[in-house]
Amino acid sequence: MASGEDNKRLLRMLIEEGLNAGNFSILDEHVRPDYRANVPGRPGLATGPDAIKQAIGLWRAAFDDWHMTIEELVADGDYVANRFTTTGTHTGPLMGIPPTGRKMIVRSMELHRFEDGQVAETWVVDDVPGILVQLGVVDLPLGGPPE
Repeated sequence: MASGEDNKRLLRMLIEEGLNAGNFSILDEHVRPDYRANVPGRPGLATGPDAIKQAIGLWRAAFDDWHMTIEELVADGDYVANRFTTTGTHTGPLMGIPPTGRKMIVRSMELHRFEDGQVAETWVVDDVPGILVQLGVVDLPLGGPPE
């Protein structure tokens, strides 16, 4: 059974090598075939390593310099929380939005559950409204963009 520290090391490697460097092949080895992502408002997502590949592929296609910086990893048993900052320049279409050339900075969190040394499930907190404001697609009703 993997320890919390083992799970943190695995998650850090998956983010740095898989998500940031685009080496999606490591996901096949370290993500369970029945992996599930829980994203508010997005039921019925793909499962297994393909779920992560599709999600990250979407963001990397829209932001060619997309990068996730881990701010903090906290482990408790089979769970690892990741507080992170994602940055990128909008250079490709994103969910039907043409490229704006604008930069985004998003601070967010995820909770990952590990099983038998692999990622089994993720709960995602996305700031999609903040991204849309930064891209100039929508205006905040009050005040300016989030800091």
